[in-house]
Amino acid sequence: MNKSELVARLTERLGGDRAMATAAVNGVLEEIQGSVASGERVSLTGFGTFDRRERAARMGRNPQTGAAIQLAASVSPVFRPGTGFRSLLSQNGGSPTVEPVVAQAAPDPAPKKAKNRTKKAKKAARAESRAGGTKTTKKAANKDAKKAAKKRG
Repeated sequence: MNKSELVARLTERLGGDRAMATAAVNGVLEEIQGSVASGERVSLTGFGTFDRRERAARMGRNPQTGAAIQLAASVSPVFRPGTGFRSLLSQNGGSPTVEPVVAQAAPDPAPKKAKNRTKKAKKAARAESRAGGTKTTKKAANKDAKKAAKKRG
């Protein structure tokens, strides 16, 4: 719903006086805006609270260059719905609480063969391939792993 639709619905409730409905909607919005801008909190029982949030100046980063930049202090409006509004939403199909969903893992279609290489053998194979040496085969890596295990044990 936008502002003109709100005015149209209010016109129906007021018996067809569109000018009065427009003045009422504009008046309410202006009062809320003016009060929040001057630092007041506007609480409408059962509906919610309009307030302002002040953020201090801080250091930030330019995402493109990574350079540190100073961000100025800012003020922004905040709306927190009241309990009546939230309960109305939950009655109309909205869910106020999110229940955790336990995902069950689907069984793998084909079990994969386990690799029997140790961390040292894998590391050695990577270092060898980076240095331009010959690629280590699984058989050679397993042999290296057995040698390493023998030295430890």
